[in-house]
Amino acid sequence: MSLMPHGEPRVGEAVLKVLRHEAGAVLPVKAHADDAGYDLTALSVAALRPRVFAFDTGLSLQFPAGCYGEVLPRSSIVKTDFMLANSVGVIDPGYRGRLRVVLRYLGTGEGGTEAEALVGTRIAQLIVRRLEAVQVVAVTVLEGSARGEGGFGSTGR
Repeated sequence: MSLMPHGEPRVGEAVLKVLRHEAGAVLPVKAHADDAGYDLTALSVAALRPRVFAFDTGLSLQFPAGCYGEVLPRSSIVKTDFMLANSVGVIDPGYRGRLRVVLRYLGTGEGGTEAEALVGTRIAQLIVRRLEAVQVVAVTVLEGSARGEGGFGSTGR
């Protein structure tokens, strides 16, 4: 049985296909219709190494043609002692494995009890983005720009 969080797709609307591996897995859902991200809920957690935890959503995804996914932290993650381990997680369009969100514990201690407390909560958000195909071409010079080679801090504070 397939469930859609906001009903059946409209004609011409892109469809994110979601496979639930377990009955308790929660479909990605937006809190508000105009939100950018779909909240991801932790189904279970496993320690990867000290203070680093993989939260399993129990889901696998199939993106609409021409799309990929980005996993970003929810703003409320600041209320915990966790942060997304790799800042942004990219989900390639051909990946069909289970979606896991890796969080790093920044508090005191090992974080196992705190990680377990996050199971069943919304821990991250999924953004579906268009994939822009580009051709990589080596050149001997780049066009100039107003910024030029100015790097970190070059535009002021």
